[in-house]
Parts: sequence; structure tokens; C-alpha cells
Amino acid sequence: MRSNRIAGYYAVDAVPGFLGRASDLTRTHLPELTGLRGVAILIVVIGHLLQRVERFYGREALNVIETSLLGILATPFSGCRLLFCITGFTLILYIQNEAKNHSKIDDFNLLKNRLTRLWPPYFIVLFATFTVISVTGYRPAGSYQFYGAPESLFLSFVTSALYVHDLAFDSFPRLFPPGWFLEVHFQFLIIGPVLWRWYRRASERNGRVLTSLLFLTTTVLVAILAETYGSRGIRYSLLAFLPYFAVGALMAEFTASSRGRAVDLAPAMKWPVGSLGVLALILLGTPCGPIWWQLPAQLAAIAAIMLACLTGQSGFRRAMSNRALARIGTASFSIYLVHLQILQITMPIVIDHYRHLPFLALVLICAIVGLALVLTLSLGFYWLVERPCVALSLGSKRWPGKTTRFS
Repeated sequence: MRSNRIAGYYAVDAVPGFLGRASDLTRTHLPELTGLRGVAILIVVIGHLLQRVERFYGREALNVIETSLLGILATPFSGCRLLFCITGFTLILYIQNEAKNHSKIDDFNLLKNRLTRLWPPYFIVLFATFTVISVTGYRPAGSYQFYGAPESLFLSFVTSALYVHDLAFDSFPRLFPPGWFLEVHFQFLIIGPVLWRWYRRASERNGRVLTSLLFLTTTVLVAILAETYGSRGIRYSLLAFLPYFAVGALMAEFTASSRGRAVDLAPAMKWPVGSLGVLALILLGTPCGPIWWQLPAQLAAIAAIMLACLTGQSGFRRAMSNRALARIGTASFSIYLVHLQILQITMPIVIDHYRHLPFLALVLICAIVGLALVLTLSLGFYWLVERPCVALSLGSKRWPGKTTRFS
């Protein structure tokens, strides 16, 4: 009995998204969306990896071409934007599916379920980092955010654990700078269901098309104002990133509707549309012009990716259902939690050892070593930390047959 439970827990079939085929939107777990989450987290990891190469190799040692190449490709924010969109999609899809079975959605219960699954692994990472730094006195080299506000490392730890560090101190969390991303997610989990209820009521009165345009336009204008005039904490809050969640939410409604099933791209068009969407999102990841056109361009790229991935059948959609991508996407939360620490420790060692090589060769070695270590250790963290936390959150002695999603 116990051996069967353990085998079921660790088996590939126990994890959704390993089916290698596309699914329909009535299912809770979408393999193609899991694979797309894998693409997004790889963009984040590669972006942070290239940033570490630039910092530890030395900007002064780079020529114009090398600097431009890193500036274009080192864009972890592009992956974060895509993950925001996926969260908007999955949350609204969950609400829609629940509404078919229940007359009322309990916002508090929804928030509690998400937090009991996602907060424990995050707290473990924060506590372990705080303990190691406090005991050893280690100070990470090249990590600018570690030396920000507040001066008290304990206060930074507490506010990070409560998801309010950025709003409280106008700075990235010192112990875990990528925590700003989780704070924005937490804000959306609180506000998102409320905004969506307003949207549904407004769409019943004014029509879905008009309400969708008004909803998306309003979020874009708010984001532009927040980015232009807001404090640093506001620029890294939900106000600045709400359009990406909104696009995901609207795509969830569109693809599940009869209009979404009727308006579809030709299968042959989905590869170029989806691939060019990913490329455009990466290229638009670094500031390259006024926000009033760059933000809508990013949203258009994300919408193209989602449209190619989630409507009809195509090679692009099947590619997003690939088992390798699904494995990465399933563990995306664990990868996000530990990848930066791994890169921060290992990249200086690799760069110092291979500094004599041509720069592009050095970058290739760093990418191979960095990705191999990140994926190996992150998957270990997923199986040993995140997945048991999910099991405990279910409140059952039975090992879960399905796992949490990064949303």
C-alpha cells in the first residue's frame, strides 16, 4: 500500500501536463498552458543568467555588439509578464468553471487555497536565506538589491513573508529580490475576482466587446500613469502590471466562448504567429521607447501567443504540450524560487574559470552549466519541498494525484 502511494506520488502520470497532447478548456489542467508556463520560466531564468554574466564578466570588458546582445536577450521581465497573463487566464477559467457548479464563488476560500499551496515553499526559501546570511555573514556579490532598504534584515524578512516589502520600502525584497513578482500575484488574488465580477455585470449591460475594450483600455491607462508618475513601489505593484492579467482574463473568456471557437487562425499560421509573438515579447522586454506604445505592443505579442496556443489544433499547440516543457512548467514555481540563488553562487565560479575563452563561448558554457544546475536542483526542490506542501495543504493523508499550478 505505502509503496503504491509513493510510486503514485513520484510517477510521471501523477503530474498534469505530461500527456503530450492538447486538451479542452473544460479541464482544470491544460497541458499546453503548462508548457507555455515552461517557456515563460525559461525566459526568466535565461534573462537572469545573462544579467549575471554581464555583471561578473564586467561591463567595461564588453564591446558594443556584446553589450547590445545581452541588453536584448537578458529580459527576465518578459517571462514575468507572460506568467502574469497565464495567472489571469487560469484564475478566471477557474472562476468560470466553479460558477457552473456553484451559485457563488467564495473569494476568501479561493485566496486561502492559493496561499496554503504557494506560501509555505516561499517562506522556506526566505527563512533559509535569512538564517544562512545571519549566521555566516555572507554578502552576495553583484546583488544590488541586497543593499537596499530597510536596514534591518529581519524587518525585510517579515515584510517579504507578508508580501508587502515593495510597497512598504520602495525596494525589492533584500533576501529574495524576485519576491516583487509574488507580491504582485498576491495583490491580484485579492483584487482580481472583484474586478472580474464588475466586468461580468458591466458586460451584461453594455455588451462584452465594448466592456472588454473599456476594461483593457482602463488598465493600460492606469499602468501608464503608474509607470510615469508613481513611486518605485507603485511601479512594481499590481497597478503597473494589471494589463497583463487583464489580457489573460479576457483570453480565458474569449477562447471558452463560441466566438473564440469560431474565430480561429489557420493551423499553418499558428507556428509563425506564436513564435513571432514569443520573439517580439523578448525583444520588447527592455525599455526601448515610450511606454504608451511599448506596453500595447507587449500585450499584442502576448495575445498572439495565447491565441496560437489555446485555440484550435496546430503544431504550435502540440509543441506547448511537449512533455519536457510540461515538466518545466509544472515545477515553474520551484524554479522561480531557487534559480537566482543558484545562479548567484555558480556564475562567478564558471566565469572566472573560463574567462580566457571568447565571450560567446563563455556565454554558451554559462548557459549550459547554469540551466543544467537550475533545472536539476529546482526539480529536486519541487519534489522534496513544494509537492509535499501541496499534499499537506489538501488536508488529506493521501498523496495528491495532481499538483498545484504556478498561479
